[in-house]
Amino acid sequence: MDEFIDLHMHSTFSDGDKTPRELVQMAREKGITTMSLTDHDTVNGCKNLFAQNIQTLEGVRFIPGIELTAKVSKGRMHILGYAINVYDQALNERLQKEDQENREKLLTLIHLVEKDYHLTFPQEEVDTLLKQGHNLGRPDLAKLCIKLGYANTVSEAFEKYLIAPYEKIRGVYKGILPEEGIALILGSGGVPVLAHPYTLELSDNELTSLLIDLKEKGLMGVEVYHSSHSFEERRRYLEIARNLNLYVSGGSDYHGPVTKPYIEMGSGKNNNLKIKHLSLLDHLSR
Repeated sequence: MDEFIDLHMHSTFSDGDKTPRELVQMAREKGITTMSLTDHDTVNGCKNLFAQNIQTLEGVRFIPGIELTAKVSKGRMHILGYAINVYDQALNERLQKEDQENREKLLTLIHLVEKDYHLTFPQEEVDTLLKQGHNLGRPDLAKLCIKLGYANTVSEAFEKYLIAPYEKIRGVYKGILPEEGIALILGSGGVPVLAHPYTLELSDNELTSLLIDLKEKGLMGVEVYHSSHSFEERRRYLEIARNLNLYVSGGSDYHGPVTKPYIEMGSGKNNNLKIKHLSLLDHLSR
């Protein structure tokens, strides 16, 4: 069996469909020898794995990670953190504040969707949603839309109801600024990496300028290989990363068969992603 690397995936502790343990088991079955769990704005999935018998990780090198949502005025910016100390006090305190803000943001989004699209979310369903122990976000509301018959898939729910209302509120909440996210990752002993650059909606020159600025603030790498990157985008991002002396990272961004059924762990979309080497791992192995 060929051996692969996947440093970007999500569990039930954020917006994924599989538990951390299930992800490790899947990784072993798929020949993934090095993986990272990078849940959105939470390290509870990584803590969950560490609390279990270490035999769960037998045969798979596990790198604790996170994907922080950074507040930007255009596009979407996520910053991945690798080899972090998931028990770091400053990181955990900031994540608790972010969790509370995310819940407030979700309630605001629900009210907007009800108003703009004349939908109804029963209070008992909303209360059940808010009681969930994981980090809440738009995918949770998308799944509720499916449950209530407003959409058939997560993608459909986003396209029909969750994009325009979100744009109305994205500037209202404080969020984590890019430099703060980088500092939090560095402070926890980790390596900060810009996730999937295509979501920033920038030209190559704009991206290069941004990376130069973020590198000065401590950014150390770029996620060149991602399921949604075209071959040409990978080529350009790889060139930019090398020119700026940034580590190269990559992963599938696997969420599971409900949230993102078109992405497979390790192999991406239609087998477009089979990573065997990353300079980031060279750095982490030193």
